[in-house]
Amino acid sequence: MIFFLEKMYLCRERKPLTNHLILVKMQNMKDNLHEKIHGSLFLLLALALLFPACHKKEKVTPPKLTKVQEAKAKEVTVTVKRYEQDLFSLDVNHLADGIEKLYGQYPDNLVAKDCWKNQDMMAGLKGYLTDPTIKNLYQETQKQYSDMEDVTAALNKAMKIYLTHFPDAPVPIIYTLVPGMDFNLPSVFGYDNDLFVCLDMYLGKDCKYYALAGMPKFIAARCERNYIPLDCFTKGLAYKHLPEKTPVTALDNMIFEGKKLFFTSTMFPDATPQEILGYSDDKYQWATQYEKQVWQYLIKQNMIYSKDDEVIRRLVDETPFTRDFGNASPGRLGAFIGLHIVASYMKNHPDCTLQEMMNLTNSQQFLTESLYKP
Repeated sequence: MIFFLEKMYLCRERKPLTNHLILVKMQNMKDNLHEKIHGSLFLLLALALLFPACHKKEKVTPPKLTKVQEAKAKEVTVTVKRYEQDLFSLDVNHLADGIEKLYGQYPDNLVAKDCWKNQDMMAGLKGYLTDPTIKNLYQETQKQYSDMEDVTAALNKAMKIYLTHFPDAPVPIIYTLVPGMDFNLPSVFGYDNDLFVCLDMYLGKDCKYYALAGMPKFIAARCERNYIPLDCFTKGLAYKHLPEKTPVTALDNMIFEGKKLFFTSTMFPDATPQEILGYSDDKYQWATQYEKQVWQYLIKQNMIYSKDDEVIRRLVDETPFTRDFGNASPGRLGAFIGLHIVASYMKNHPDCTLQEMMNLTNSQQFLTESLYKP
């Protein structure tokens, strides 16, 4: 898909990204299908066995709402607009006319003013819409997402909870896209008050196009339909309520990631920890079983206060396993522990609202006051 992007705010992953001038061109999208992500194997760290720990979700006290705010939360309905359908319905021999008609129906970061007058851009769009691989991806998304009522229902349910905690927040419009499996884009991202969902990143773990593109299996495992509502909050809305302060240390990043996960968990009280974290049952069992030893190791090695970007990436980046603990461990163990630090904080501060917690910036104080003890 071609985006007419003047400014797009991509989700902050450890470091906030400023607005970028971006034009995502279709010829680059095709090249992305051949990118590969490689992992490395490491020795398994020998750890003593413990019984798996149980982590129940902590109840969060919402702020007191006015009657108007209560009505807004109760009556909220999420709007989903199918941008990809309108784009692929255009006559490729008269694209400029079609795009001009779409202007005003979609935000400027999808259809920018006068973009239809740019011949190079229209040529790129035609190449995209007629590309066989892109067409196959689009057809597959339409097979799987001809009806999105279940996704919308899950979003509506979560949005009601969201508005009880953030009563003054605007309700986002959700736009669906098919960017051609562009690995440089998050599968969900936010811009202004809207959310954008790349449907071609939710075609199921066994999608043949993922294997052809070289997508790692641990990434493909989360390319399932049920992750769309969760990702709208973790990868999108959570960032609207996090402070602008850039995480510096590993602890900063762990708590930053933990806040996002706790935020999403609050909106989806019926979701399992495995779903919130994106872990398989085996990976989650490993994490809960060895949580205490992992935490002790991080402290002993003085890793939680490290400012080394390589150390931070080992703890919070998307990987099949966490390097220091071998290939039986899950990736993002720093995020796993960060979630439990946040949960412990909220347990020990029952009067703290979700927004108050999200706004806290002193990670050492946060850790101390959380009384976290795995």
